[in-house]
Amino acid sequence: MLVAGRVGDIWGYKRVFLVGWIWSGFWALLAGISAYTHSMIFFDICRAFQGIGSAIIVPISLAIIGSVYNEGHRKNLAFSLYAAGAPIGFTLGAVISALLAQFARWEWAYYLTTIVCCLMAAMSYLVVPDLELESRQDEPRRDRTAKTFDWIGAFTGVSGLVLINLAWNRAPAVGWGSAQAIAPLVVGIVLFTLFFFVEKRVKRPLVPINQISTDAAWVLFVTAVGWSSFGILIYYLISFITQVQEDSLINAAGKLAPVPFSGVAAAILASVLLKKGLRTAWLLAIALVWFVIGNALLATTPVHQTYWKQIFWAVLITPLGIDMSFPAATIMISNLVSKEHQGVAASLVATVIYYSQSIGLGIAGTVEVYVRDGDLLRGFRAALYSAVGLSGLGLLIACGYAASASKHLHRWSGKLKDPTVVDCPDGGGVLEIEMGTISDRPTR
Repeated sequence: MLVAGRVGDIWGYKRVFLVGWIWSGFWALLAGISAYTHSMIFFDICRAFQGIGSAIIVPISLAIIGSVYNEGHRKNLAFSLYAAGAPIGFTLGAVISALLAQFARWEWAYYLTTIVCCLMAAMSYLVVPDLELESRQDEPRRDRTAKTFDWIGAFTGVSGLVLINLAWNRAPAVGWGSAQAIAPLVVGIVLFTLFFFVEKRVKRPLVPINQISTDAAWVLFVTAVGWSSFGILIYYLISFITQVQEDSLINAAGKLAPVPFSGVAAAILASVLLKKGLRTAWLLAIALVWFVIGNALLATTPVHQTYWKQIFWAVLITPLGIDMSFPAATIMISNLVSKEHQGVAASLVATVIYYSQSIGLGIAGTVEVYVRDGDLLRGFRAALYSAVGLSGLGLLIACGYAASASKHLHRWSGKLKDPTVVDCPDGGGVLEIEMGTISDRPTR
């Protein structure tokens, strides 16, 4: 994800988007075929390479939306509807794969994925506009060829992130005193530090570190801790239902039924609130509330309690956080960059969202291992309480940031003699001051 957006900026979003679908479908096919090899290692490799396809598709699709729409209600609605696709796809995937695994053969979940990827590639070829041709047909040839790829930044950044992630998720199994955890963590930190050093000095960086404002950094941090708590919740929700309550896969999938309805409602609500004038900073803060409540409900659920008392509400409430925080963060970061750099912005947001989920699981796994003391349920609860802590931290920071941004805006309120513009503190571009009064309408 870190490099996909920049690749799209250089070689064209549509072209890279098609590659993502074809790549994902090919490795899904091999994952299904791995059933005949009886090799878990081969299956794991296929799944890892299949994930590269998704890592290409997500930031490129966000970049396409950010490039097609200008700032305003339609762009907000597009990002909100995009966010609604996650809970719908998640639930459909859970139900279909559970049915196939329980009543047919599990590998057909991957064959079906291959078919869907091929259909999406064909539809994308016909429907997705070729933005590169539309936006760069008049661009001088020397400007196009000058857009080189930052290979050193890609190597140090991706390698550093992979090794840090490996350390956090390997440590619960081998212990933090093991070289298998310490060595990749140290090397990963060194490489990622080198990545920042490189990005500050190269002419065309993979991630323009020098251009990331303090506001953008706060938005990314709040998004990271919120989504890390969601990664913990979804993993331990399924684990709690299947391992502690010993429910079947079909029943576990059925208990996720409220997710798509709640997700779509949250996406529409986010769009409406933004249209009514709610600032994106406050929308992000509201989203963190639902993460806190969802994790708290699941962490305190008794083993033999009926589904409708707490798990149902946790499943219903959590998508509100997902589908409010995602468009809020995406809109704020997207509005900070020009259209030709939407790929970089999308990669940054997508990387933070999905990488934080994996790191969150590493944190929760460490807590679980050191607390459970042979009690599976105790370990699960400790892990979920760590999710409550992460989302609670994000909520406090989000509220402080939103209040600070509102205070900054308030200083500019009142009558002004001449029309002018001032910096917008929450990534909305600029504040346009017209007719002697302040207007917070974002403009380019």
